Amino acid sequence: MINVAHYWIRSIATKRVRSFWIAFTFLIITALGMRPSSSCLLTSSTPMAIVDLELAFDQATAISIKKLWTAHECDSKSAISSNAIEAATINIILDFAFIMAYAWFFIVLVALTQHKDALEMDKLTLLGCYGALTASTLDIIENIFMLIFLIVGEISSLWFAIPATIKFAIIALLIIWVLIRIVVRQFKKVS
Repeated sequence: MINVAHYWIRSIATKRVRSFWIAFTFLIITALGMRPSSSCLLTSSTPMAIVDLELAFDQATAISIKKLWTAHECDSKSAISSNAIEAATINIILDFAFIMAYAWFFIVLVALTQHKDALEMDKLTLLGCYGALTASTLDIIENIFMLIFLIVGEISSLWFAIPATIKFAIIALLIIWVLIRIVVRQFKKVS
Protein backbone atom coordinates (compact mmCIF):
# COMPACT_ATOMS: atom_id res chain seq x y z
CA MET A 1 0.00 0.00 0.00
CA ILE A 2 2.80 2.42 0.88
CA ASN A 3 4.55 1.61 -2.42
CA VAL A 4 1.35 2.55 -4.29
CA ALA A 5 1.19 5.81 -2.35
CA HIS A 6 4.84 6.54 -3.19
CA TYR A 7 4.14 5.92 -6.87
CA TRP A 8 1.16 8.30 -6.93
CA ILE A 9 2.96 11.01 -4.99
CA ARG A 10 5.93 10.78 -7.37
CA SER A 11 3.55 10.96 -10.35
CA ILE A 12 1.87 14.06 -8.93
CA ALA A 13 5.24 15.65 -8.14
CA THR A 14 6.55 15.12 -11.69
CA LYS A 15 3.39 16.49 -13.32
CA ARG A 16 2.79 19.31 -10.84
CA VAL A 17 0.78 21.80 -12.89
CA ARG A 18 -1.28 19.18 -14.70
CA SER A 19 -2.02 17.32 -11.45
CA PHE A 20 -3.20 20.49 -9.73
CA TRP A 21 -5.43 21.70 -12.55
CA ILE A 22 -7.05 18.32 -13.20
CA ALA A 23 -7.83 17.84 -9.50
CA PHE A 24 -9.03 21.44 -9.13
CA THR A 25 -11.26 21.18 -12.23
CA PHE A 26 -12.81 17.93 -11.00
CA LEU A 27 -13.43 19.56 -7.61
CA ILE A 28 -15.14 22.60 -9.14
CA ILE A 29 -17.27 20.53 -11.56
CA THR A 30 -18.53 18.24 -8.80
CA ALA A 31 -19.20 21.19 -6.47
CA LEU A 32 -21.15 23.04 -9.16
CA GLY A 33 -23.07 19.86 -9.94
CA MET A 34 -24.40 19.84 -6.39
CA ARG A 35 -25.60 23.48 -6.45
CA PRO A 36 -29.10 22.89 -7.95
CA SER A 37 -30.03 20.32 -5.32
CA SER A 38 -28.40 22.31 -2.54
CA SER A 39 -30.31 25.50 -3.40
CA CYS A 40 -33.58 23.85 -2.43
CA LEU A 41 -32.27 23.02 1.06
CA LEU A 42 -31.68 26.63 2.04
CA THR A 43 -34.39 27.80 4.40
CA SER A 44 -34.50 30.18 7.36
CA SER A 45 -34.16 27.12 9.63
CA THR A 46 -31.39 25.52 7.52
CA PRO A 47 -29.13 28.37 6.37
CA MET A 48 -26.22 25.95 5.80
CA ALA A 49 -28.35 23.56 3.70
CA ILE A 50 -27.26 19.92 4.06
CA VAL A 51 -24.60 20.85 6.63
CA ASP A 52 -27.37 21.67 9.10
CA LEU A 53 -28.49 18.04 8.92
CA GLU A 54 -24.94 16.69 8.91
CA LEU A 55 -24.19 18.42 12.22
CA ALA A 56 -27.56 17.78 13.89
CA PHE A 57 -26.37 16.07 17.07
CA ASP A 58 -29.77 16.61 18.66
CA GLN A 59 -32.29 14.05 17.39
CA ALA A 60 -35.17 16.52 17.69
CA THR A 61 -33.27 18.97 15.43
CA ALA A 62 -32.62 16.29 12.84
CA ILE A 63 -36.28 15.24 12.84
CA SER A 64 -37.47 18.83 12.53
CA ILE A 65 -35.13 19.37 9.55
CA LYS A 66 -36.51 16.22 7.91
CA LYS A 67 -40.11 17.37 8.49
CA LEU A 68 -39.30 20.85 7.20
CA TRP A 69 -37.70 19.49 4.04
CA THR A 70 -40.54 17.00 3.49
CA ALA A 71 -43.05 19.87 3.43
CA HIS A 72 -40.80 22.42 1.69
CA GLU A 73 -41.52 22.80 -2.03
CA CYS A 74 -38.56 23.78 -4.21
CA ASP A 75 -39.23 27.13 -5.82
CA SER A 76 -35.74 27.68 -7.21
CA LYS A 77 -35.56 27.68 -11.01
CA SER A 78 -32.41 25.58 -10.83
CA ALA A 79 -33.98 22.94 -8.54
CA ILE A 80 -33.95 19.43 -9.94
CA SER A 81 -36.62 18.08 -7.62
CA SER A 82 -40.08 19.02 -6.44
CA ASN A 83 -39.42 19.08 -2.70
CA ALA A 84 -36.47 19.50 -0.39
CA ILE A 85 -36.36 15.91 0.86
CA GLU A 86 -35.84 14.73 -2.74
CA ALA A 87 -33.26 17.49 -3.20
CA ALA A 88 -31.43 16.35 -0.05
CA THR A 89 -31.35 12.77 -1.32
CA ILE A 90 -30.03 13.90 -4.72
CA ASN A 91 -27.50 16.16 -3.01
CA ILE A 92 -26.18 13.30 -0.89
CA ILE A 93 -25.91 11.00 -3.90
CA LEU A 94 -24.03 13.68 -5.88
CA ASP A 95 -21.80 14.20 -2.85
CA PHE A 96 -20.16 10.82 -3.48
CA ALA A 97 -18.46 12.27 -6.58
CA PHE A 98 -17.52 15.40 -4.61
CA ILE A 99 -15.96 13.20 -1.92
CA MET A 100 -13.67 11.62 -4.49
CA ALA A 101 -12.86 15.07 -5.88
CA TYR A 102 -11.89 16.69 -2.59
CA ALA A 103 -9.93 13.65 -1.41
CA TRP A 104 -7.97 13.70 -4.67
CA PHE A 105 -7.50 17.47 -4.46
CA PHE A 106 -6.15 17.28 -0.90
CA ILE A 107 -3.79 14.46 -1.84
CA VAL A 108 -2.50 16.57 -4.73
CA LEU A 109 -2.04 19.59 -2.45
CA VAL A 110 -0.23 17.49 0.15
CA ALA A 111 2.02 16.01 -2.53
CA LEU A 112 2.74 19.37 -4.15
CA THR A 113 3.69 20.96 -0.84
CA GLN A 114 6.15 18.21 0.02
CA HIS A 115 9.74 19.41 0.11
CA LYS A 116 10.80 19.83 -3.51
CA ASP A 117 14.10 17.97 -3.15
CA ALA A 118 12.58 14.94 -1.41
CA LEU A 119 13.08 11.87 -3.56
CA GLU A 120 10.96 9.70 -1.34
CA MET A 121 7.70 10.61 0.29
CA ASP A 122 8.19 11.76 3.87
CA LYS A 123 6.06 10.43 6.71
CA LEU A 124 4.14 13.70 7.08
CA THR A 125 3.14 13.63 3.41
CA LEU A 126 1.93 10.06 3.82
CA LEU A 127 0.04 11.10 6.96
CA GLY A 128 -1.61 13.97 5.05
CA CYS A 129 -2.68 11.59 2.28
CA TYR A 130 -4.14 9.20 4.84
CA GLY A 131 -5.89 12.18 6.48
CA ALA A 132 -7.61 13.00 3.18
CA LEU A 133 -8.63 9.36 2.72
CA THR A 134 -9.90 9.17 6.32
CA ALA A 135 -12.01 12.32 5.88
CA SER A 136 -13.49 10.94 2.67
CA THR A 137 -14.24 7.57 4.30
CA LEU A 138 -16.01 9.33 7.18
CA ASP A 139 -17.98 11.37 4.63
CA ILE A 140 -19.12 8.18 2.90
CA ILE A 141 -20.24 6.72 6.24
CA GLU A 142 -22.04 9.97 7.07
CA ASN A 143 -23.82 9.99 3.69
CA ILE A 144 -24.98 6.39 4.02
CA PHE A 145 -26.52 7.08 7.42
CA MET A 146 -28.12 10.33 6.25
CA LEU A 147 -29.71 8.47 3.34
CA ILE A 148 -31.03 5.86 5.76
CA PHE A 149 -32.37 8.65 8.00
CA LEU A 150 -34.08 10.47 5.13
CA ILE A 151 -35.42 7.52 3.13
CA VAL A 152 -35.72 4.41 5.30
CA GLY A 153 -36.45 5.55 8.83
CA GLU A 154 -35.37 7.82 11.60
CA ILE A 155 -32.16 6.43 13.05
CA SER A 156 -30.15 8.33 15.63
CA SER A 157 -28.61 11.46 14.14
CA LEU A 158 -25.38 10.61 15.98
CA TRP A 159 -24.72 8.02 13.25
CA PHE A 160 -24.04 10.85 10.79
CA ALA A 161 -23.25 13.81 13.07
CA ILE A 162 -20.20 12.19 14.69
CA PRO A 163 -18.51 11.16 11.40
CA ALA A 164 -19.36 14.58 9.93
CA THR A 165 -17.77 16.43 12.83
CA ILE A 166 -14.59 14.35 12.69
CA LYS A 167 -14.49 14.78 8.89
CA PHE A 168 -14.78 18.57 9.15
CA ALA A 169 -12.06 18.62 11.83
CA ILE A 170 -9.70 16.59 9.63
CA ILE A 171 -10.43 18.83 6.63
CA ALA A 172 -9.77 21.96 8.71
CA LEU A 173 -6.47 20.49 9.93
CA LEU A 174 -5.49 19.55 6.36
CA ILE A 175 -6.22 23.07 5.11
CA ILE A 176 -4.18 24.64 7.92
CA TRP A 177 -1.36 22.13 7.45
CA VAL A 178 -1.18 22.68 3.66
CA LEU A 179 -1.16 26.46 4.16
CA ILE A 180 1.67 26.15 6.68
CA ARG A 181 3.64 23.97 4.25
CA ILE A 182 3.12 26.56 1.49
CA VAL A 183 4.34 29.39 3.74
CA VAL A 184 7.38 27.36 4.85
CA ARG A 185 8.25 26.57 1.23
CA GLN A 186 8.01 30.26 0.32
CA PHE A 187 10.32 31.23 3.18
CA LYS A 188 12.83 28.56 2.10
CA LYS A 189 12.75 29.95 -1.46
CA VAL A 190 13.53 33.44 -0.18
CA SER A 191 16.34 32.23 2.07
